[in-house]
Amino acid sequence: SRLRPWPQLAPREGWCACARQGWVLGEPDLVAAMEYAKLAMGQDVKDHLKQELHQEMEHPRRFYEMCMVFKCKPHKGIKDPEVADQGESAGLREGTQDELQQIQMWRQRREAILKSLQNCGLQIFCYYSRDRDEVLVKIGASPSKLRDTAARMKYKLQLKNQYLNAYAEYRHDFPGRPERNYKDRRIISHIYKTHTEDDFPDSDSIFKSLDKISIIHRIVTSKDKDCAGINIGKLLHDGELLAYFPLHDANTIAELKMNKLQWFLMPEEFANKIHNYFGDRIGFYFLFMAFYWKWLVPIGLIGLGLQCIDLLVQTPDNITAIPFCILMSIWATCLPFFWRRQEAKYAIGWGTLDLIDNLEPCRPEHHGDPRINPVTAQVEPYFPFEKRAWFYLQSTAAMLVAGLSTVFIISLLILARHNMRGIVAWELWLFQFGMVATVELLNSLLTKLARWLTNRENHRTQSEHETHMLAKVMIFKFINSYFVLYYTAFFKNHSYLFAEPMECWQDDCFEDLSWQLAMFVFFRMTFSNMFSVLQPKVALWWRSLFVERRTVGSTLHLALSGRTPLELADMSAAEQQSKKDIYDEFQNFDEILLSHGFATFFAVSSPWVCFATLAASLVHIFLDMRTLMDGQQRPVPVRARTNEPWNTAFDVFGVMAASTNIILLIFTSDQYDSWTFTEKLVLFIYLEHMVLASRLLLKVVFPATPRNVELLQLKQEYMVHRCLENIKVEQNNDFGGMFRDRHVDQVEVFEHDIFERDEQDDVEPTLQLWESGQIMLRGLQAEAARFLMRSS
Repeated sequence: SRLRPWPQLAPREGWCACARQGWVLGEPDLVAAMEYAKLAMGQDVKDHLKQELHQEMEHPRRFYEMCMVFKCKPHKGIKDPEVADQGESAGLREGTQDELQQIQMWRQRREAILKSLQNCGLQIFCYYSRDRDEVLVKIGASPSKLRDTAARMKYKLQLKNQYLNAYAEYRHDFPGRPERNYKDRRIISHIYKTHTEDDFPDSDSIFKSLDKISIIHRIVTSKDKDCAGINIGKLLHDGELLAYFPLHDANTIAELKMNKLQWFLMPEEFANKIHNYFGDRIGFYFLFMAFYWKWLVPIGLIGLGLQCIDLLVQTPDNITAIPFCILMSIWATCLPFFWRRQEAKYAIGWGTLDLIDNLEPCRPEHHGDPRINPVTAQVEPYFPFEKRAWFYLQSTAAMLVAGLSTVFIISLLILARHNMRGIVAWELWLFQFGMVATVELLNSLLTKLARWLTNRENHRTQSEHETHMLAKVMIFKFINSYFVLYYTAFFKNHSYLFAEPMECWQDDCFEDLSWQLAMFVFFRMTFSNMFSVLQPKVALWWRSLFVERRTVGSTLHLALSGRTPLELADMSAAEQQSKKDIYDEFQNFDEILLSHGFATFFAVSSPWVCFATLAASLVHIFLDMRTLMDGQQRPVPVRARTNEPWNTAFDVFGVMAASTNIILLIFTSDQYDSWTFTEKLVLFIYLEHMVLASRLLLKVVFPATPRNVELLQLKQEYMVHRCLENIKVEQNNDFGGMFRDRHVDQVEVFEHDIFERDEQDDVEPTLQLWESGQIMLRGLQAEAARFLMRSS
């Protein structure tokens, strides 16, 4: 059955392609593949092609880069009306009339989409899933299609090393025009870098896997010429399309898994591999994580040493709090600045430093009255700002109520702990653990509330949606996660809560704060990471037990062993990937930002928290690495210059951390008890202005884009212009050769500029009434004489 289509493929694709298909379809044996090629072509394999075929077997070329998954049956237990074999339909029931109509509608929609993909020049390969309830469509493009589309969309490709590894838009070679004697010829195909180790690279080797995916995605979604114009987001939102994702490359994934240590160190070469495979966003995320834990190393070691001193003096409120407060304020303020400089160095290497904001398409969830977009001239939903402003007011009111409710719940827990002192054993640890568990539960609920409120605001683009989502989540989690810490630090001691007098543990608010903060860090390092590891297994257990109707014993065995029932059921690699979760960058950065706040806001009271955050960051990198490669779909690459809006979020947290530590040191600790309130306030204002001045100084001394990066950018722009316009630069001008060249006429030198007119030649006209009257009179006389002659 595998050999049947090969005689038709062989004349067009060649025998090597047929042999390659034998390997792709599951026949890895080289000798057998050559036999298949001989049978398909009817000729012997030549010796000089054996080496080429061997290379094809070791490093097979990827024909398809993207995958779409369509639903073809409402349930896998329904008999497919297209299957005529009764043996394959054994045990399946006949579909109802409504189910058959739905199957027919899905088939028509699917065929229309696939026909549009074929008409625009894409290569597709369709096959049924294991249960024949889905249709998987692999999508690829020929080298000529990739080149034509890249030239049309002005896609930027990386140049060779001798051209400074710059990025330039792809252009076709121009042979020149005969009437100009081919002097306008432009041959520039040799300037693009080839991403292969073969001595004779393929015609599409100038495209990385990332480039191919981006171009194919543009062909599928764009409405430009020779593009399909399919609204993927709407199909996913409406449920007509189950999944749409780039296919994983098994060889690249295996190579990345072998270098686990590189994920933590993130050298430049490995960072480029991550970028070339996953795209800008994920590349910047793991770069930031590596940068973040390296910055945590010195402050974590210092904090660990200071914690030993705190244990000796039995309180964190000692003389070491003053220098550590200043150090933490400087560290939290400098972190975003130096990360932006590191970010710019990689952005220029990835060709995104000069990235401009393009017009984003509408979100599939965006709704409104249909109107014509004045930019694209396409019909899009229009939602006026007046209606969105009303939803803004509702979101503000909901956030206010949710924030007050959160404060009320946490205050009740604080009061319960205060009233049950001495009644419950281990009351300090029990209530602090309960406080942390309640805060984490409320964080989950508030995140869902923020997502619901943001969806109601009906933002047009995904970037606007994520920015407003981030703002709400930051406000919610800041109130929920840090309220108990701020209350303990600044308001708890000798105050009243619900008419009850409150006091810190052992009358030391620093000590009380340090234990509560320690419980937060311990919970997030253990239970939160444990939940992130077990959550996919629990989801697998639930799906296997209640969806696939497996027994409890077999399901637990499969879940605990790490093997999925899908892998044991002869499911293809693409189908396995379609069952995985979608990558969520928002959740990863959200967790890191929250941990960053715990590490910096109250570091004076618990210096060891910085070291604990260092360990948590390393664990987070390991879990994210593992989840990204094994537990989630490969995301569609998105071009990005920075990590915004998360860079701004870390910048805001840095300012708040510096201010919180300064206030905690001056107004709460015992170091300045002998000072009056006025003196403390003056010191706070002085230190706060010093922080603001240091931020301004950092912007001047350490700009976001380093000087060497700006210089390299100018050199790359000049190099790109010279390469694309085919400009040859002469290093040394030979003026002697110019004088010796006598085949041109001698240049004549005139005495003066013959094209310049004297000002006296340009006489302005003057009004002379007498002469004008005489001229008019002579004209009238001549006209009268002509009239008399015609009449006679």
